[in-house]
Amino acid sequence: MEALYFSPMLLGVNLVLAVAIAATALWVVARPIPGPAWWMAGAWMLVAGVLVFFLFVVTRSAALNILANALQLAGEAVLMLGIFRFVGRPLPYWIVPASVLLIMAFNLHYWYTAGNSDFLMMVYSLIAGLLPLQAVQLLLWHRDEPATRPARLLVGVCLAIYSLVTLLRAWFAAEAWLSGQPYVQPYESFSYLLPYNFALPALLMGFIGMVLMTMQRILAGSRANAEQARQIALRFERLLNVSSAGVAVLKDGRLSDANQQLEALTCCTREQLLGRAFEEFFPKRARTALAKLLHDADGNVVDVDVKRGDGSSFPAELRVVPLDDEGPGDVVVELRDIAHRRAMEEELKRLATVDPLTGALNRRSFNSQFERSMKRAARHKSALCLAVLDLDHFKIINDVQGHQAGDDALCQFSQMCLGEARSTDLFARFGGEEFVLMLPDTEMEGARIILQRLLDGASRLSMVGARGAFSIHVSAGVAQFRQGDTLDTLMQRADRALYIAKDKGRNRVELAD
Repeated sequence: MEALYFSPMLLGVNLVLAVAIAATALWVVARPIPGPAWWMAGAWMLVAGVLVFFLFVVTRSAALNILANALQLAGEAVLMLGIFRFVGRPLPYWIVPASVLLIMAFNLHYWYTAGNSDFLMMVYSLIAGLLPLQAVQLLLWHRDEPATRPARLLVGVCLAIYSLVTLLRAWFAAEAWLSGQPYVQPYESFSYLLPYNFALPALLMGFIGMVLMTMQRILAGSRANAEQARQIALRFERLLNVSSAGVAVLKDGRLSDANQQLEALTCCTREQLLGRAFEEFFPKRARTALAKLLHDADGNVVDVDVKRGDGSSFPAELRVVPLDDEGPGDVVVELRDIAHRRAMEEELKRLATVDPLTGALNRRSFNSQFERSMKRAARHKSALCLAVLDLDHFKIINDVQGHQAGDDALCQFSQMCLGEARSTDLFARFGGEEFVLMLPDTEMEGARIILQRLLDGASRLSMVGARGAFSIHVSAGVAQFRQGDTLDTLMQRADRALYIAKDKGRNRVELAD
């Protein structure tokens, strides 16, 4: 035992054990990178093989000798498979059973025939020295991953040294066998101790290179992930800024990111936006509904009023969606200014109810409102008059002064009537040069006075056409609502009164019977 204590064998065992422990730690921290798991398994098989060999030295058991040699070669083969696994090459699994079966066969032959130990050492060393050569070639010529190439070269050189020393050990063993040298204890044999003094340190350095390879791959992956994250962030920022809508990312109800369009919409700089509570941009009465929208984040579009930094406000569409799919968390908010759309909607509503040329009500809108007024007059037995007005000789105006002058006459007359009408009156263009005027709470005489004022105002309008200045005149017929009347019957009576006014010389008001 004293000789064993002072020999390199014990140091070699400790080195292999240190490699196994380090390989285990590397496997834990480097998962799921392929390779370290194989290195860990191979290192522990080497440790087991060396420990079993120590037992063989003590017991001289043939079974322990066979098992020790098989475990050591299997561990070395598994270490080499880890190299292939790390660089992503197909694994030559055959080297494990081939190495184990070959050494077991020679080992059995040695014990059954009382063979020469140097011959057995030669066979073992040849197998152990040849095992790393495939991995060495792969490490030195593999160029697919530049980031790990320095460490791969270190591992390749160290394994080459290990292989060279082990093959040199085979040479010495072969020389001792062929020369018939007497048997000596393994820890006294130069050829046996050669790997402990030189090959195992090379293997240890190779393992350090394996650790460096793993760390370099992890570092390269981290750099790639960081660059990918930077590119994603840059792309996200570009997407935010190219959007025509204001976009913000909210964290716990506060703005953590915002695009340039949101700055323009809210009249706030980015510095003023970031960290600010999102609810501050909304009226207090709307904040309860806003909190629900932010919580649900269901992507539904709602119309809201948004306050700007200068105190003004604008109508907007608001949409809230989650930033990720893992439950409540950060949300993305999209704000789109719809002031233009609102204005268009209002204009469309107005155009649906008014005549586009004159601005007076159109026929459909007038009929709808007149029906309600007529029902009210019938229910309350209140007075209601309907007047039909027509521009005199309008065709002549168009033919002589031009259609533009005719349109101008219609517009000026309409604007004058709308200006003179009471807030409760309804003034509409029914088509061409024909207009109607509803006068609620008005008797016939009052209606006549109002219409006469309109006719007088029309005659004072100043018109200019293709042939110079001209004036317009208007005829009107008025009928008063009676119980049982409909819009059609009332209109018919007012029309008959208008025809009478035309027959009596135009430019006058005629009352229906």
